[in-house]
Amino acid sequence: MDSSLLVLKNKRILFAEDDLTTRIQLTNTLKMLFGKVYCAKDGEEAYNLYEDEQPDIILTDVQMPKKDGIKLTRQIRQIDYTLPIVILTSFDDRNLLLSAANLAIDGYLIKPIEFTVLVKTLSQALKRTQKENLIRLNESLVFNYDTKEFYHHNKLKVLGSKELELIEFLLKNPYKIVSKEILEAKLWNYEVQCASAVKNLVLRIRKKLGNNVIVSMKGIGYRLNIDNAFMKKYQGGRDLTSLLTLG
Repeated sequence: MDSSLLVLKNKRILFAEDDLTTRIQLTNTLKMLFGKVYCAKDGEEAYNLYEDEQPDIILTDVQMPKKDGIKLTRQIRQIDYTLPIVILTSFDDRNLLLSAANLAIDGYLIKPIEFTVLVKTLSQALKRTQKENLIRLNESLVFNYDTKEFYHHNKLKVLGSKELELIEFLLKNPYKIVSKEILEAKLWNYEVQCASAVKNLVLRIRKKLGNNVIVSMKGIGYRLNIDNAFMKKYQGGRDLTSLLTLG
């Protein structure tokens, strides 16, 4: 799955548009991208939804009854200068947009909207105000640090609670071999487990995330198998240690 789509996946968007046809069509698209979509038919309804739902991003048309998109943005900016706001407009609205110059708009979308442009604009707007919490361990494996979800070959892989605890602990010690005893103490708080408890967890994780995700050092312990050259290439030169200052 593209990293732009992952940025949007668990976010909430407020969409304000007075044209019914456009609102229905674009809402259906947004529902494929976002975890939650709130819809408003005018700026006044949009502001009420903003207060009640506290969305992660706003997409608003310029020309709307009761309160246009510029007035809506100005009202929000009086109390919130960090919320990403993207303006939806047509070529005829250019003069009106001049009044938005000092409102910290995060992007503009011109109707009709291409899907790729929509995704790129909204994801970039969110990235500007948030840390990038997607960790690419190798070419086929991505970890969303916010949602604690793994994607292997672009498919969501659901880990059990203990599986997730184990791999997160290895993530926090990315270049170390962690002993079985330390993992047992971390995962089960020194409660007695069968001798193969950690081994069985590792086997289940490998089945979901690939056989090479965890390396076992016989008689010593386990470590993550990290393609650090790949990570630096696709994550701005940063290695896993720098990325794990997140959260």
